[in-house]
Amino acid sequence: MTLLNVERVSKSFAGVTVLREVGFDVRAGEVLALVGENGAGKSTVLSLITGLLTPDSGTIRYDGEAVRAWSPHRARAAGIASVHQELSLNPHQSIAENVFLGAWPSRRGLVRHRDLAARARPLLERVGLDVDPRTPAGRLPLGAQQLVELAKALTADPRLLILDEATSALDDDQVGAVFRVIDDLRERGRSVVIVSHRMGELLAVADRLTVLKDGEVMATRERAQTDHDDLVRLMVGRELSDMFPPKADIPPPDEGPVLTASGLFTGARGADLELTPGRIVGLGGLQGQGQREVLRALFGLRPHSGRITVDGRPCRLASPREAIRRGIGYVPEDRKTEGLHVVRSVRANLALTSLRTLAPARTLTTVSRRREDRLVNDLIARMRIKTTSPAQEARRLSGGNQQKVALAKWLPNRPRVLLLAEPTRGIDVGTKREIYHLLRELAGDGLAVLVTSGDTMELVGLCDEVLVMYEGAVVDRLTGAELTEERLVQASVAGRSTAAEVSGA
Repeated sequence: MTLLNVERVSKSFAGVTVLREVGFDVRAGEVLALVGENGAGKSTVLSLITGLLTPDSGTIRYDGEAVRAWSPHRARAAGIASVHQELSLNPHQSIAENVFLGAWPSRRGLVRHRDLAARARPLLERVGLDVDPRTPAGRLPLGAQQLVELAKALTADPRLLILDEATSALDDDQVGAVFRVIDDLRERGRSVVIVSHRMGELLAVADRLTVLKDGEVMATRERAQTDHDDLVRLMVGRELSDMFPPKADIPPPDEGPVLTASGLFTGARGADLELTPGRIVGLGGLQGQGQREVLRALFGLRPHSGRITVDGRPCRLASPREAIRRGIGYVPEDRKTEGLHVVRSVRANLALTSLRTLAPARTLTTVSRRREDRLVNDLIARMRIKTTSPAQEARRLSGGNQQKVALAKWLPNRPRVLLLAEPTRGIDVGTKREIYHLLRELAGDGLAVLVTSGDTMELVGLCDEVLVMYEGAVVDRLTGAELTEERLVQASVAGRSTAAEVSGA
């Protein structure tokens, strides 16, 4: 039985065609993956299914009936629920209040919070969250907030669940909890449409995969009839054997580090690290072992203790202002809320860190429009940012181009150190390659780069050295032939160096 049919659907915006006669179906009890680069049309298709947009032509059939005057309210009433990468939680309300938003149990106009928490607990357990439902949602880490979004979607027991990059902020255990929810829905005859740039996840959970490219369906494959390389070829139209650029040569011994940290305490234990110009260093390990805290401490966003030197001189990085003055730039993992002003233009975001140098006499009274134009256009060309114009709002860009803007805004300041948290989260495979090569170019220009990532293959392929963290301390340092996925995973799980075990084997 087919639950959803998308038949020859087309959609245009301002004369630009984004979908061209797209067609696919979703069967009852099936998991269908939508695969494609950013800009391929996946989000537009999902917006049509959930009633946020109306197709210019073509038909969408749900449960055998052509949908008419479709809207988000009618889609929810028909049993369609969705979870997106962008959070919709109210951080000041409790987890339970967020889960049942719009359907709070009440008596005579008063909310019964005890009943609310009791109803939320089994849903939270179902998505793998062991938390007090009365906790304010904003206190949870990003991954846990994403699971609250999933619990929220499950309150209506949906017939069709849409997961749009809903696992991008999750660690392996949390992804496993999502997969268990998907398996449960499939066994009960429910359907799931999943979008993710983590190809391994899609191949592990999907029954079929539909590939979109430039707004058209390239192919639909049964899971057993495809693999990673086949999907990539369909997505980008070429091989990606050069996904990662060549790594840097080992620097000469007389070239000292630009930044060192000794006993950098952000929690219970201290970390030691040093960053050298021209090299990309990764912070690996299981999620939540202190990687994010190290980056935020080095940018003055988190209280810390220990000794930090820049160019051999001790310094206190007590604020972002001080870090920027020392030549440190930071690209946070949540680019939409911390890395960019998404309602401002591309121009405004790119010029944000350079306002003093763009103003005559370096005052903030006026900004030279000519200098700003030159700077913005140079950055757009250098970083290969795809935008209709510098006046386009940042929120209208694809995720990959938003990340390029978040990175590019630091370059006019000529930073010595660049800190990047999850630099390719939620970005398609083609744009990932672009960012990897851009980071290597920046390192080649003399930057010291420090990267955190939950993607083991990314750390191994991109970094010259990976520091494995466990409970806030560096427990292993991998470089050269030792830098393999096996060694990185072993050290992450064991919480110590496994060099002796590997050599003994």
